Amino acid sequence: MRTGFSIYSFWNAFRTRAMSVEEAFAFMQQHGAEATEIADFSVPLHDGLPGPFRVMGYDPDMEKKLVEYAEKYQVPMSAYSCGSDISRAKGDDYKRMLGHLFSEIDLAHRLGIPLIRIDLVRVMVGRDDVGIAAYDGLFEQGGESARTLCDYAAQYGMTVTLENHGTLMNGADRVRKLVTAVDKPNYGVTLDLGNTVCVDEDPLFTARDLIPLAKEIHVKDFYIRSDPYAIGAKFKDGYTVADPSVLGNGSWLTTKHLRYLRGAIVGHGDLPMRDLIHTVVHSDFAGDMLIEFEGMEDPRIACALSLNNLRSIIELEK
Repeated sequence: MRTGFSIYSFWNAFRTRAMSVEEAFAFMQQHGAEATEIADFSVPLHDGLPGPFRVMGYDPDMEKKLVEYAEKYQVPMSAYSCGSDISRAKGDDYKRMLGHLFSEIDLAHRLGIPLIRIDLVRVMVGRDDVGIAAYDGLFEQGGESARTLCDYAAQYGMTVTLENHGTLMNGADRVRKLVTAVDKPNYGVTLDLGNTVCVDEDPLFTARDLIPLAKEIHVKDFYIRSDPYAIGAKFKDGYTVADPSVLGNGSWLTTKHLRYLRGAIVGHGDLPMRDLIHTVVHSDFAGDMLIEFEGMEDPRIACALSLNNLRSIIELEK
């Protein structure tokens, strides 16, 4: 069981140009990371990314550079992550999106990566329906899309995963139901130990439910708050948050039932991190545990502390 980072953990440093992709690999080597996940929205592999992700500028040589960096700094690329809304796309949009995801699988294979996480839906609290009817409505198309992607990835011996992510395709029962229905040997779960609080589930129970399906683990901690005034949200009147999907200070996420989350250094937040790591260590999981830091601190400080804390907890729980 290796430990390391999702490269998304350094996105704030990429965004402010405080760190380059190569410097992120050098940092990971310096701190003993044993693996990294490449996220397509964090490194400039594609032209035409959405606004917030354009800051680095498209680099047509980035694919080649990633291979060079992984070799130079001895940090293997263990997973690739990409988003999509394929479970809701229709007609020509569906065909285009499926073709794009095939090309993402091809890219991951060229990078020598054995696992690709593919999101099936994009939603935001306050802008999209995240109830059970919405989930049921995308279940059939989402499942069939996942089967098609698994069949395509199988030619490379690649595993495809679904992450418990966001506020629609999240929660132990929803994720387990879809992955089980897909029923492909190369389909499983990227288990994010923190994301389940986005739908206000107990993260420990979710981890216990999904660990048998897990192929990769994201280690994440959150601060959890219930009072929007305490976090500086903007209001349209004395009691109503103006836009719960984008809070005023940009650092907080909104949960399904309108609590507020901010990414934290592993072990510094409100999640039962030692119990979560205990669940992983004392299971049959044999994949990679990768920190996915989403907080507002300097990623270089936060990631160093997070990896040290994670490894300390693992040693305690062995």
